Amino acid sequence: MKTFRVLIVLLGVGLLGACSNNFVYNQLDWLIPWYVDDYVDLSRDQKRDLKSQLQPLLRWHRSEELASYIIIIDGIEQDLRQPVSAATVESWGNQTLAAWERLEVRIMPLALGLGEQLSDSQMAEFQAGLVRDQQELEEEYLGRTDAEVVAESLEDFTENLGDFLGRLTKQQVQVLETAAASLLRFDNLWLEDRRQWVERLEVMLQREEGWQDAVRQAMALRDSTRDPAYLAAYEHNAEIINGAIAETLNLRTEKQSQRLQREMDDLRRDLRKLIAQGE
Repeated sequence: MKTFRVLIVLLGVGLLGACSNNFVYNQLDWLIPWYVDDYVDLSRDQKRDLKSQLQPLLRWHRSEELASYIIIIDGIEQDLRQPVSAATVESWGNQTLAAWERLEVRIMPLALGLGEQLSDSQMAEFQAGLVRDQQELEEEYLGRTDAEVVAESLEDFTENLGDFLGRLTKQQVQVLETAAASLLRFDNLWLEDRRQWVERLEVMLQREEGWQDAVRQAMALRDSTRDPAYLAAYEHNAEIINGAIAETLNLRTEKQSQRLQREMDDLRRDLRKLIAQGE
């Protein structure tokens, strides 16, 4: 299930790999405004201001965060010298999540500042984009049968782990088949949670006095205000996924270990290049 990609993609390396693409990373100052422009038609001045405001964020990320990704890879490499447990895999996901949360804290002032600059018509356009995304997601996911959900979950497992291990063995595939069949269906809970969040944002983005503090508080409390059924399903599925990743890794062949080592070495090298480019 795509909701859990951060855990399915081996030890969160998908995040690291995305950041270590030199071309993409070095173009973030114009890629991010381009992405925002997909939701709201920014003026030339707004694009210029956003690009300028991104510079301190990107400098911080290059100078401090990329080094923390190397530390994560080093720790994973150390862990893989012996059999790993579901708890170990969970710790890898937690480290990646912590990186996202640090970035979220840095992005929040920039996002709120942009929200202040948007005209009423631009804000309405942005909110309409969120609603459009919700409708498209519901159409894409909620019409699937349970069998299709299991099949897509298995495909996510095998593709993501295969990216780092290569061709999986029959035994490894069996482990992932069992895991995919054991997951609770989560798309309905996730989409209902997202719908409620979009509706809460719609109220806050009317930009009444104190709206920025309301957004900050809502973000800080989002996990604690989620439906217990959502949290229970998430925890159940995370446990299944962590265990499946651990078992698959423990079953890896010598050839798979060599490929995994090459992937980690490549990531580490790319990250060091990016860091050096900013010095």
